[in-house]
Amino acid sequence: MDEKPFETQIEVRYRDTDSMGHVSSPIYYDYLQSAYLEYMHTLLELPKSRKLPHIMVRTSCEYVSQAVYGDRISILSRVTRFGNKSFEMEHVMQVADDSGREVARASWTHVMFDYDAQKTYPVPEEFKAAVAQYQSPA
Repeated sequence: MDEKPFETQIEVRYRDTDSMGHVSSPIYYDYLQSAYLEYMHTLLELPKSRKLPHIMVRTSCEYVSQAVYGDRISILSRVTRFGNKSFEMEHVMQVADDSGREVARASWTHVMFDYDAQKTYPVPEEFKAAVAQYQSPA
């Protein structure tokens, strides 16, 4: 990641693991959703009681290594590309210890969406500027 990512930390709970002792694959999406929501509510300075002005239209996740109960996971999130009405995000999950071992890598596509009108709209320049300002290297 070249730009500064937004970081969210999550501790793996026992109930997140499957019979093999590692985090069950659907749980990664819960972790990623939490990271996405934290980033966007912080970036847009919106209270968590307000809906975000975009919807998810595509997700993918590559599982790189196992995470287990007790691991602390650091999710590094950033916007990687803007389209006319959409934007793409990358999330890198790694163990938050000295190893920094990568656990998973995900990419998501979101589309700007007006819930009242039930239609998409172009990505606002203010949103692009807020992302650029946040993700600019220090």
